[in-house]
Amino acid sequence: MSPRTKEQNDAIREIRMNQIMQAAAEVYLEKGIQLEIRDVADKAELGYGTVYHYYKNKQMLLEDLLWDALNRTESAVQPALTGEGGRSHEAESFSRLLLRKCIQDPSVFILLKSVADNFHHFPGNRFIKLFADFQERIYSPFVEMIREGIDSKSPEKTANLIFGSLIGCAALNIHHNMQSELDVEGFVEMIFSALQSKGR
Repeated sequence: MSPRTKEQNDAIREIRMNQIMQAAAEVYLEKGIQLEIRDVADKAELGYGTVYHYYKNKQMLLEDLLWDALNRTESAVQPALTGEGGRSHEAESFSRLLLRKCIQDPSVFILLKSVADNFHHFPGNRFIKLFADFQERIYSPFVEMIREGIDSKSPEKTANLIFGSLIGCAALNIHHNMQSELDVEGFVEMIFSALQSKGR
């Protein structure tokens, strides 16, 4: 049997990384910061040594998980940044896309919950850069949509209220296995209808 090519090795590495990331997100939802590499290996149905080959400790694994989630979050909300339909429409579309992604992708939910909790479960200051990037790539553009599209005395407070509502809704549905029952459209519409009527 001939040795694998670099392309084959890269493809296998990508498959393994995806398996590990998905398993890590699922285990984190069950155990939180108490997760261990062995738990992730069991969930991914991989050998402990295989997972350890990629990640020497859970801090490295969680860091990769959250950075990857940030990139996926940014991709998910990108369609809302079109400039079509006005800033209020953009903010509503952004919220809808974000909630949908939270429900579909546990790592995105974990990222948003961690940001909301100011990473207090994680030791040290290892997520300062991630927090700054989240602010720049996700939070600040959303605040600008609020500032320009909704009559709010404090766009930051309004953005925080919306983010908190989305995270809380996602948490209830994820932890009670009700993702398929969530009316994303209706929930987001309810939030924005309340904001618009308050502004009148």
